Amino acid sequence: MPKNTSNKKSSSARGAQNPVKSIVRRIYEKSAPLLIGEAVLFAVAAIFLIVKPVAILTALTFVIGIVLILFGMYRTISGFVISQQRGGGWLDVVFGMINVVLGILFCIYPAGSLVSLVYVFVVLFLFKALSALVFAINMARARFGHYIFDLIMAIILVGLAVFLLFYPIAGAVAMIYYLAVILLLYAASDIYMYFELRRLKNEIA
Repeated sequence: MPKNTSNKKSSSARGAQNPVKSIVRRIYEKSAPLLIGEAVLFAVAAIFLIVKPVAILTALTFVIGIVLILFGMYRTISGFVISQQRGGGWLDVVFGMINVVLGILFCIYPAGSLVSLVYVFVVLFLFKALSALVFAINMARARFGHYIFDLIMAIILVGLAVFLLFYPIAGAVAMIYYLAVILLLYAASDIYMYFELRRLKNEIA
């Protein structure tokens, strides 16, 4: 009987000193609060993006304006310093002042500045879509590769670019919703990792 008692004590001691168990417990204690906190933060941010997309766009435009002002002031000051030391740097001064003016316009007129910024990206996207269409037409003429699929995708891209050209705010709001979906997926991934880590901890306990 004493031998059985000693065996139980030794086995419990080995279990308490199991390195895998201690590692998993340590990972769980450090990662579980972080995973839950990230999931809640991402979920709340995603819900706020879905509920208030216009407010987010306005705030984003204001932040861009502040960044442009600070960057413009830095370039302007550095240009003045360089111009006094080496006789050059006036191009930096002009570029910095332009950034300051753009930043002020972004802060004062967020809606118009946002539309202008979206138009810039839409025009670039339209040129990209048109180039894809030309490439797909050439592939269709040569009957090379997946030309039918390329042609369909190119037509869709051109149609989407034209739609965004006439409705730029819709594209901006769509980007906000896309970001909200990405945040929700990250939140779901954190919740999944939390339950998997908890299950592993319970299995080796």
